Amino acid sequence: MLRCRNIPNQGVSSIVKKATRISRFLAAVEDRPIYVGLDVHKKTYSVALFDPEDGIVETYTCPSGQEALADQPSGLGCQIAHVVYESGPTGFALSRALERAGFAVSVIAASRIPRGYAAAAKTDRIDAVKLANYFARGLLRPIAIPTVE
Repeated sequence: MLRCRNIPNQGVSSIVKKATRISRFLAAVEDRPIYVGLDVHKKTYSVALFDPEDGIVETYTCPSGQEALADQPSGLGCQIAHVVYESGPTGFALSRALERAGFAVSVIAASRIPRGYAAAAKTDRIDAVKLANYFARGLLRPIAIPTVE
């Protein structure tokens, strides 16, 4: 169902556990639209799947790569309402690849993401969840994605 290509040094049991968690999430959300938040880095992407109706969240990490990531949401077999990620060194190539794959994508300026006054922890997984959650609630404004020229 869901495959992260070229997963380095992960045992079969780890992959099975991840697939089971995601299967449970997909069964819980049924046909409701979900939001996907991405925290992107050079080597890995942290992915958060968020159901705004029930507040259910599932996360996983996969190797970076625009084409590999663009294949994943369509392989989930659920309705993706929107994919959102923070602007940064990844640039806009990822958003273009996801748009070519048929997804609605928004890129958010890092300076425009609400931060708590006393953020206890900051991890890639938490950042991905916040992006999906905040976007689903209408708290984020996307930046314009420039054309290729």
